[in-house]
Amino acid sequence: MTPRTSFASGAAGDAQLVEKLVHDIDEQLEHTIDAGERARVMAIVRQCLTATLGHPGSPAAGVEDRLAVSYLKPSEVIAQGLVAMSQATLYRAVENARFYCVTPRGKAIGRAFPVWQFAPPVPELLAPVLRQMTDLPSSEIHAFWVTPVDAFDDLTPAEVLAGRAFESRAALTAAQSGHLAQSASERQGKVIAQLAALPSRSTDLIS
Repeated sequence: MTPRTSFASGAAGDAQLVEKLVHDIDEQLEHTIDAGERARVMAIVRQCLTATLGHPGSPAAGVEDRLAVSYLKPSEVIAQGLVAMSQATLYRAVENARFYCVTPRGKAIGRAFPVWQFAPPVPELLAPVLRQMTDLPSSEIHAFWVTPVDAFDDLTPAEVLAGRAFESRAALTAAQSGHLAQSASERQGKVIAQLAALPSRSTDLIS
């Protein structure tokens, strides 16, 4: 095993530990403070845990830091440890606008979860945006997230929110890197502002 492989394995374990701790703390706060305040608190908690356990800025960051473009069944989300939830709790999280799902391609029913939304720090930034999209069909919600935007120099809202590029993107321009390097609150604010333009620019944002 090379040192790089060893580090990548350790980093994956640290990331899973951060996710578990964040989930446990979030569960404890769920009935204590309102959702908006909880999201802000959890963003700080995640930042502190990641700084302690996640070794930010290490040389191993690269392909491993890219956002996945794949979809998973609910059972696969649970099995891969992307959330510390039961399947029923995951469904409730969708109902509470913490995550979103789409109907699998070629099928009339069923649920498929775009994997990008489980990549840190997305889970703590996503809910305030999704809560403003509850009147939209799931297909339009997903289209918003993955459609490149001129204001983001051709990045998608998903990439801006995450501060990470999709794995399918070959390279980043300096302008795109600048968007991704902004703070979590700045990136979230940009996405919310872009969403506010959705009703008047639906033909531009949704294909």
